[in-house]
Amino acid sequence: MTEGAAPRRIAFGRKVPPDGHRWLPALASRVQYLASAFWTATNDAAGQRRTFNLIPFAIVAGIVAFRLLPFEPDLFVLACGAGIAVAAIYFVRRTHWAVMGLAALVGFNALPFHGAVFGTPMLAAPKYGQYTMRIDAVIFDDGEAQRWLVSGIDAEDPRDDPGVRRARVAVPGNLAVQPGDRVHARVRFYPIPAPVAPGSYDAQFTGYFDGIGAYGAVLDTSGIIASGEGELFRFTERLRRAIAERILTVLDPDNAGIAIALITGDQSRLSEDDRTLMASVGLAHVLAISGLHLTLVAGTAFFALRAALSLSWQAAQQLPVKRIAALGGISVAVAYLVISGMGIAAIRATIMLTLIFAAIVFGRQALTMRNVALAGLIIALTDPASIFRASFQLSFAAVIALIAAYEMARENRERRAQQGNAVLRLFLDIAMTSIIAGLATLAFTAYHFQQTAPFGLLGNLLAMPIVTFIVMPSALFATLLIPVGLDEPCFRVMGLGIQAMLWCAQMVRAFSGGFDPSPLLAPSALIVCFAALGWLGFYRTRIRLLGPLVAVPVIFLFCAEQAPDVLVADSTQAVAVRHDGQLALVAGRVGTFAVNVWSERYMETILPSHEQTGCDALGCIIDTSLGFALALAKDPAAFAEDCDLADLVITRMPAPAGCSQSATVIDAASLERYGTHALYWNESAHQFAVKTSISDPARHWRIRYSDATHQ
Repeated sequence: MTEGAAPRRIAFGRKVPPDGHRWLPALASRVQYLASAFWTATNDAAGQRRTFNLIPFAIVAGIVAFRLLPFEPDLFVLACGAGIAVAAIYFVRRTHWAVMGLAALVGFNALPFHGAVFGTPMLAAPKYGQYTMRIDAVIFDDGEAQRWLVSGIDAEDPRDDPGVRRARVAVPGNLAVQPGDRVHARVRFYPIPAPVAPGSYDAQFTGYFDGIGAYGAVLDTSGIIASGEGELFRFTERLRRAIAERILTVLDPDNAGIAIALITGDQSRLSEDDRTLMASVGLAHVLAISGLHLTLVAGTAFFALRAALSLSWQAAQQLPVKRIAALGGISVAVAYLVISGMGIAAIRATIMLTLIFAAIVFGRQALTMRNVALAGLIIALTDPASIFRASFQLSFAAVIALIAAYEMARENRERRAQQGNAVLRLFLDIAMTSIIAGLATLAFTAYHFQQTAPFGLLGNLLAMPIVTFIVMPSALFATLLIPVGLDEPCFRVMGLGIQAMLWCAQMVRAFSGGFDPSPLLAPSALIVCFAALGWLGFYRTRIRLLGPLVAVPVIFLFCAEQAPDVLVADSTQAVAVRHDGQLALVAGRVGTFAVNVWSERYMETILPSHEQTGCDALGCIIDTSLGFALALAKDPAAFAEDCDLADLVITRMPAPAGCSQSATVIDAASLERYGTHALYWNESAHQFAVKTSISDPARHWRIRYSDATHQ
């Protein structure tokens, strides 16, 4: 031993780690500390009955599990499985696990139950004829064309019956119709198209659970029969139209389109330029009625009514002014929900606001994660298919994050409220709200819209005070003053606010220079975000931040997706292939719907053609820079050569059975059954990985192609 060195202490039965492993005890101590903190935080959250916050997440997990099944389970099998699961849960003594398991089971059965009640057969082949149908709603009306939701479709010739519960039809012109009217018209019905790209919007799935089994085009109408059915819906539609017409008489068309969208939820008259501008600077949420609008309108009504009642000393002393104002806020929120068209985000926000104002009425705490969970529970059970829509995901992600931040900052809120300048605090609150909501919804906007709006904070800082204090309050007072004819000044103020908001958006877009580094994410990113939100909503202490912090590297390391090397459309002739790092068409043309969606989804320009593509009467072929050869066969005579020479053979005809032995083959049968194909070339393995837009052709919401061949 070196002179002067302290003797090493050796504990009985324990070895002293070598000098190179002295970090092990420190690591073990850190892991033990984290495990202890995690256990303590879990018990604390469970003790505060925050397991209720996880129930909607368990239900959503069950819904997703049913959605991902590759087959349609029999209802009898579902019932037997439910019975077995309930019995198993009964024998689990841990109450929290039993509740979560039961909630997941309820979610697993929610979609099939909803489909059995509201679902519809899907039209498999086009139908054409004379029909009488009932108008359920006018969902689009820009003054030049309309779109209707129709039901009760009766065909003059039974052979032309589409056999669906409801359909969405496009109508030329501007007809004076209302919900409940019956229309006799010549219509061409056609099947709802499959997703244009893997992971893109699935109109078949959404349509099935909305009871919409076909799309159509009205060629001419021979009669409209007004009906007294659905008087409430007819009154609501008349009211929405009256408000829209009044706005059009006061404001110029561009500002009027935004004002109509903010009040009635009808975006038919929104210009595409304004829509793109607002999205590019992180202000797209302003155009779609959601919690922001409901909160501003109901909050304005609450404070205005409370202030008005407080002006009278006698009323303030004898009446529960705050509770009366809360009831007024509920009434205004419900009325705004009805006028706005009752979208999912608006319904969620109305439920939340009703719970908050009800808490005020009964003297309870208003802003709690339990209220968010209750709102999610109601929507997931009443409309389970809505959880796959961007509006549901964005609204709940933002609200959960904001409530979590509110809970964490609650203890310092009163102290901060007494310090500093009120205007500065307002802008700081807007900035923090924008940052928190933007971070919470970042992955969802990147996945659904391929936009992250990195300058959204600046856009919200400039525009949200205008929306909060000018646009929405003036919209509320203008709407209330329409019956007495004093609405024009308020609408003028609203128009000025809209102009100021657009000016701010244009300035931010000019400053950003179009910079938008959006990642291309796989669907697994949504599952990671879903788990992180559940973690954030369950815990109370700072350990709740661990979930979102871990989710960020997990998403970037494991949930990023690359753009495909080949894209093949199912319903058009479009085929795009990558060569020299650029996607270009070897068939089809640019500007079509499929090509535009591909370009937006994968965030790259698709060129009209490759110069290296060689075509003749039999087809086309290209040897790509990635090391594979692609052949597009247009004539059966091309198969003999293409199947031997090409790595990928694409044809709109049935391909010979032996062709798939030497090449990857995509033919008419695979396109019909599985929809659009996206292929990824693995040069080392010399083969393709294939993703299709339809991964579940046997589910109820898919068109039965076998039935179509017999019609």
